[in-house]
Amino acid sequence: MLNRVYDKYLAAYTCVAGCIHDFKRNEKGVTAVEYAIVIAGVAAVVSVVFGTGGSVQTTLTSVFSAVTTKVTNLVNN
Repeated sequence: MLNRVYDKYLAAYTCVAGCIHDFKRNEKGVTAVEYAIVIAGVAAVVSVVFGTGGSVQTTLTSVFSAVTTKVTNLVNN
């Protein structure tokens, strides 16, 4: 009787140990999490650089205004 109990215990232990080992080695989804972190970082940088009142926005606005003015003057003349 004790042999059967021990055999079942050993089988259960082996199964649980194998599952834990497999779980630790499983890397599915890790790449997706890494990409999500990178995308969040890029989004944060883009929002800071192109945010309202930022130097990039001011520069782009002035460049586009100058181009618009020059094109309008060329078309009207």
